[in-house]
Amino acid sequence: MDWSKTKTIFIIVFSILNVFLFTLYLNRYTEGQNIEVLSSTTVEERLAIDNINVSKASSVMVEDAYYVSGSVHKFESQEIEKLENQTIEFKPESQIVGTFIKPLPITEENKLEKLVQDNIIKGSSYGLWKIDEENRNATFFQKVNDRLVYYNQKARLVVYWNEENELVRYEQTMLDNLEDYSESKNLLPTIQAMSNLYSKGLLVANSTVTDISLGYSTLVQQADTQVFAPTWRILVEREDGKIDEHFVNAVEGRIIEIPTEEDSSAVK
Repeated sequence: MDWSKTKTIFIIVFSILNVFLFTLYLNRYTEGQNIEVLSSTTVEERLAIDNINVSKASSVMVEDAYYVSGSVHKFESQEIEKLENQTIEFKPESQIVGTFIKPLPITEENKLEKLVQDNIIKGSSYGLWKIDEENRNATFFQKVNDRLVYYNQKARLVVYWNEENELVRYEQTMLDNLEDYSESKNLLPTIQAMSNLYSKGLLVANSTVTDISLGYSTLVQQADTQVFAPTWRILVEREDGKIDEHFVNAVEGRIIEIPTEEDSSAVK
């Protein structure tokens, strides 16, 4: 056997094989890149095909945020003593119920937000969430980094008024020691969050995404300590006028099911 010729043949064969494998890898890599670009550029197209509109109000330009940790506030008699014109009842689960001795008129000069800020412990740390005119109450959620903590019963304030439009009572829970947890995280673009909802069939045809906002949802909940994740809240109006409310973890992209007021009424 001529080993010299055999050696040359092996070298040529392996060279051809290497070129073939490299070409195959390059083609697959390019194909993968094209698929990735295609999927990212056709989200809007897929929404348009189903006549799913995205209003200008839903454009949010937030690129990063922190996970946040906090502890449940336990109300003390010393802080209660500083409150004027009200009696306070301590309830289980670190909650208080305040009743105004002389009801507070709700006026243009003294709107709900101002009355809360002036008459309730750390009232300025809450943001108005929902007003229920029929039942004469309003729900406030506590804010973290100036963003609301969605539907957390340890970070919530519900105020009530009478037929004379006077503030008469409130129920309050609160979080303390709210601080950034670990390093800042890059956030999932809102269009990707909508794509995740669409792929799960949660964005129906002929609907409109009316609003997208960034807040926090509960990630870890223990007796005294909690951790919160940046969360996209996406409001969608269906063709029949019904409003759907969706939550998407803004870091991981997971769709989150958060018990709402209908599922868990005001803290008792």
